[in-house]
Amino acid sequence: MGKVLAIALNTFKEAVRNKVLYFLLIFALLIMGFSTFISDLSIAAPEKLIKDLGLASIDFFGFLIAVFVGIYLIYNEIERKTIYTIVSKPIDRHQFVLGKYFGLLITIYVNMAIMSVFFFAVLYFRDATSQDKIMDLINPEVNGVRQPVENAESLYYWYHFKMFFIACGKAVVTLFGYSEPITFHLMRVIGMSALGLAIITAFAILYSTFSTPTLSAVFTFLTFVVGNLCEDLLRYAERLARNAGGLQNLSGPDVLKYWFVTIAMHITPNLALFNKRSEAIYDKWDVMAQTERFVAIDPVQVAYGLVYVGGVLCLSCLIFNRRNFK
Repeated sequence: MGKVLAIALNTFKEAVRNKVLYFLLIFALLIMGFSTFISDLSIAAPEKLIKDLGLASIDFFGFLIAVFVGIYLIYNEIERKTIYTIVSKPIDRHQFVLGKYFGLLITIYVNMAIMSVFFFAVLYFRDATSQDKIMDLINPEVNGVRQPVENAESLYYWYHFKMFFIACGKAVVTLFGYSEPITFHLMRVIGMSALGLAIITAFAILYSTFSTPTLSAVFTFLTFVVGNLCEDLLRYAERLARNAGGLQNLSGPDVLKYWFVTIAMHITPNLALFNKRSEAIYDKWDVMAQTERFVAIDPVQVAYGLVYVGGVLCLSCLIFNRRNFK
């Protein structure tokens, strides 16, 4: 375990020096920052648009990091011939693969944490500086009548300055369980996205053990797309069979379509299980709170994700163990 951890930490240090990582992170933060301005275009419930865009950015840019960083981890070691030095040491090949995987996963999760803090800070700051709260600050209601306060302009700027630091502080502690109505259950959504990204990262490592970076990126992207469309593919296959009057009545290209969709759906992971964004923003109300959306975490889905990660990593180690570097 110590060797795996050492390789993971070294991989994390190498990934941090990757300039692509910074470009992706900055772009993600800019999108979440501009979401506050984009939300003003929404006719109703602009906070839903901010949440949707922010959570989608965390998920998507985490996926891009897995692709653009993960596909080169093993390939670069082989191209630079450093793999010979590594395998000549008392390090098993499976330890090398696992170390690369966990190092990349740490990189993704650190970036997700940074994006999450920024996202929560945007939500807290926007909520604290809403029009109603600003109005109550500079024009408090006294006996049913609005009374302007002295030095309203300086008070206005001081309040925004104070709320900025308070929002940042709240955003950090939200990672450790703190929540307010504006961030209720959002950490559950991010946690499930992190599990989905763990699966995609395992596939990125798997493809990099036997393929070139270009093909690895293509395979990983296709896995991501098909995995998110698993439920739609299932409905498509069922509709093909239903329109034909039963599976036995399928003929011609429809037979090929049906079995291709069915096989693809069972091989790739169902990543839609780990997308809880809609539940947190648009789904049913929490029976206990009555004011916020409820996000249920199914232990079976968590176990499904962990088993899938374990299976893909075992396959990666098996392929890498059989690979000849001569």
